[in-house]
Amino acid sequence: MCDGACILCSRPLEVSHNVCAECRLLVRNLLGVELPENWRDHPDGLHVVSDQGRIARLLNIDRSHRYPRVSIAGQKVYQHAMVAEAWHGPRPAGLLVLHADDEPDRPHADNLRYGTHADNAADARRNRINREGNTG
Repeated sequence: MCDGACILCSRPLEVSHNVCAECRLLVRNLLGVELPENWRDHPDGLHVVSDQGRIARLLNIDRSHRYPRVSIAGQKVYQHAMVAEAWHGPRPAGLLVLHADDEPDRPHADNLRYGTHADNAADARRNRINREGNTG
């Protein structure tokens, strides 16, 4: 609970306050509480709709490349780069988006981080050694 009022709708700001998406964000950001949101496919096959009224357009994932990509406004964008930017902020200049386990099909936020070419090479060596079960 919180003593304050929602700065958007003036209702008391508390966990049960879930009037709209913006208010839900305030509850999450100011109270540190993640409110559940459920998603379902829309019958058109192009969108998903949440029980909170949010709608997202589905993007076709191009798997013809080693790293899955999507096309946005005619530009190919790597799936892992979009996830990293959304969860870890803008990519610092000169850094790569690294997969901790070197698995391109695991673009999960907790598997990604920003790092250098040297960090990437060290990950590759470590993961190869772990897979092979040897040190050489």
